[in-house]
Amino acid sequence: MKLRRQLLLVSLVALALPWAGCQYLRQVEQALAQGQIQALEATASAVAARLASAPQLIAPDPERHARPPGAQLYLHPLPQAPLLDGYGDEWRQWRLPARQLPDTDGSPFAQVTLGQFDNHVYLLLTVADRTPAHHDPRTGLLASGDAVAIHTADHHYTLPVASQGPVHALWHNPSRGTDERELRLRGRWTSSASGYQLEMAIPLSLTGGELALEIADRADSDGGQPRRNAGTLPADGRPGKLVRPLPQLQAELDHFARPQLHLAVVDSEGFLLAGSGQIEAAYEKESQFWLRSWIYRRLLSGEPQSPMPEDTLPATLTQNRVTARQWFRGPFASRIGAVSVPVVTRADDVVERPLLGRVIALQSGQVLQSLTESAAHRLWLISCVAAGTALLLLLGYASWLSWRIRRLHRAAQNAVDASGKLRGNFPRSRMDDELGALNRAFASLLAELDQYHQYLRTLASKLSHELRTPLAVVRSSLDNLAAGTLDEQNRRYAERAMEGSARLSGILNSLAAASHLEASIQQAEREDFDLADLLEVLIQSYADAQPGHKFTLEKPYGTMPLCGAPELLAQLLDKLVDNACSFAPAGSEIRVSLQPSADWYRLSVENDGPLLPEGYTQKLFDSLVSIRDDGGKAGHLGLGLHIARLIADFHRGRLTATNREDGSGVIFTLELPR
Repeated sequence: MKLRRQLLLVSLVALALPWAGCQYLRQVEQALAQGQIQALEATASAVAARLASAPQLIAPDPERHARPPGAQLYLHPLPQAPLLDGYGDEWRQWRLPARQLPDTDGSPFAQVTLGQFDNHVYLLLTVADRTPAHHDPRTGLLASGDAVAIHTADHHYTLPVASQGPVHALWHNPSRGTDERELRLRGRWTSSASGYQLEMAIPLSLTGGELALEIADRADSDGGQPRRNAGTLPADGRPGKLVRPLPQLQAELDHFARPQLHLAVVDSEGFLLAGSGQIEAAYEKESQFWLRSWIYRRLLSGEPQSPMPEDTLPATLTQNRVTARQWFRGPFASRIGAVSVPVVTRADDVVERPLLGRVIALQSGQVLQSLTESAAHRLWLISCVAAGTALLLLLGYASWLSWRIRRLHRAAQNAVDASGKLRGNFPRSRMDDELGALNRAFASLLAELDQYHQYLRTLASKLSHELRTPLAVVRSSLDNLAAGTLDEQNRRYAERAMEGSARLSGILNSLAAASHLEASIQQAEREDFDLADLLEVLIQSYADAQPGHKFTLEKPYGTMPLCGAPELLAQLLDKLVDNACSFAPAGSEIRVSLQPSADWYRLSVENDGPLLPEGYTQKLFDSLVSIRDDGGKAGHLGLGLHIARLIADFHRGRLTATNREDGSGVIFTLELPR
């Protein structure tokens, strides 16, 4: 990993500051929320104490509390009278909660919704029955098939189920002993894929303040026993009371109204008796910046919260006898605090009267959330500025360090040229740190290496100069000795000494030539010539000079113009051909090919023979490197291919050596720019 990325990761530690700030804000918000819940509980307790002191406000009908649970039916206030067509379109728009009516086995069977408008009670009943049994008049019964029974304070009405059409409400008149139709009960039946539906209206005066429903599901239209039953009629056969909002209780509750505070009073079964105030106004203002609020609430949220029901009060607040406190999740991820306080009166310290109802207080936590969000906004702004500044500084510092390291890296890469010569322009840093010390150490090391390299470059000329005089003395002495009279054994020793001195003289001449070769190559003059013509002449010369090998030339037809030093290129090719002849078996073919391209000439020399050792494809062109296995008898110093590489560099070319793909020999390739 690069240094800049490492420092970037280190800079991410600065993000711990806003995280710690968020934890602090979360603790502060929890403390504020606890205070809001306590204030909300105090308000609800004050309302509950007022209602407990005046129980007639919440329980004007004492008999209702003596009825069994589930017997009462709630009348929702309706904004208008629904159209009695059996489809219930208006009810779906009002989104009123329905009362579920399970069968005797507890399975879902039907649901009913009741409402009041003016002086009528409206009812929407939906029954899940895929095989309804309709009334058969031949039986002489009120309802021989499926039927719905409506019980009021004074009468019992039977409604035979029909697939479609108006409602026929029948009741038994004991004074006449006949079954009569009640025309004041108006409604209509409709059928659906899942069962049937009833929508009807009942005069409020006809109910007597009491109402109960019964649903009978028969398998056949023979008047037999129902296979399923559901309803609200208690075991004692007396209908339950109709529960409606209480105007006097509503007037009393309005005294406690405050902005963004919703108060509700429910009876012991959770039916709404009065309600005051709204909390939706906070949602409208909040919706303008809902995305920012949602982000802050996700950052500052603690435990998950239950969603707030849209059309009813939470069941956890309406079904308890003790004080309940809870937070709910409202629209746009807002929070709503809720408190439920029971309304209970006591006759003395021992006997406890029944539960009259509950006071429920709801309030949005928007005010507290606005404070914490504002603090969080400032915290994040300051933290982001601080973290951004630290990040920029660290990135700038990392970029500066990376630039210095890359500069040192480039200088180290370019310190030696392609020929292995030290360039001597290594930069020295003036910075008094570890990188500066490393830079100066590299510069000192390369300076010492350059001095040693210069010594090695002049060593050959020095040795050649110093050894020529003693070698001349040795050769002259051997010549004088050979001119005299020697026996056969001494003459043999003298001849061996003469051969060794001759070989040593050749080595010294080669060393002297190599030491001055680079300077002579740089002083060569360039000229325009035909490379193809030069190759033809050279190949003919090689064929005459090396009759033990076969030479072939492959090139395109035509001229191959090139600007360079033809005598140097001839010398380069001499070295390559001489090297090929040294390793190629006798009588084998040495192939020379020339292939032009748009920007290059590709000149190749191929020969059969042993392959190049692994790792020698580049070392082969270095000075004093040879892979010949002749015991040093021929005096090869490895300068031939080194000279060839110097000539290729002079022509801005590239000289490489590779083995053939089939392993039969070696290919030397020279690429020259056109």
